[in-house]
Amino acid sequence: STGARQGRAAAGTAAFFAEVVGTFMLVFAGTAAVLATQRLDPSEGFGVVDDVAIALAFAFGILAAVYTVAEISGAHINPAVTIALAAVGRFPWRVVPAYVLAQLIGGLLAGLMNWLMFGDSARELALGGTQPGEGVSWWTALATEIVITAVLLVVVMATAVFERAPGAGTVSGLAIGLWVGAAVLLALPVSGASLNPARTLGPDIIAWSFPSWWIYVVGPVVGAIAGAALWTLLLERGDKQ
Repeated sequence: STGARQGRAAAGTAAFFAEVVGTFMLVFAGTAAVLATQRLDPSEGFGVVDDVAIALAFAFGILAAVYTVAEISGAHINPAVTIALAAVGRFPWRVVPAYVLAQLIGGLLAGLMNWLMFGDSARELALGGTQPGEGVSWWTALATEIVITAVLLVVVMATAVFERAPGAGTVSGLAIGLWVGAAVLLALPVSGASLNPARTLGPDIIAWSFPSWWIYVVGPVVGAIAGAALWTLLLERGDKQ
């Protein structure tokens, strides 16, 4: 989920495939970890150790993805990030459909790989997809997704987009990975901690299971736009002082 060397992000074939690869890396790392923890310890559900392992997998996956494809596509690897950057004028709208398509393809490929690795039984867990925790209301899950994705975009804007950020090229992947890991750890039992429509829809479509899927489209997109807009407003206010 990440943002952008937006000035260098291209609309060409290389950028398209970079977004496919980057999104695959992120979604596969995290969702396969969900399924692997259940395979290793199927009797007790998700314990604390499992939650930590899943959070680390997402953090490491996004860190590796950012460093792998950032110089080619800007490493959005998240439709919510792409839409939010376009909404605040940091990315061209004309390129948004291609990026979103690439990201969804990456998510679908991750779902397919999970199915290949873990078999039909993994479809009972939507191939690592997301859903609200037991007893959690839809509005609580939605609010959680909005907030954690808003913070993600603040981190993205501060480290990867904001031109005056010190060492932006080297710190963005680490900062984004740290927040994603923290967000997954704190929100996993509440909303499933998606932050990314492609991370949820890819496995959902392959599993053909759609538990509360709209939460993971609306929540991240609304949160991402809010976070990017908030940072932009603060930045503009700071420039005027």
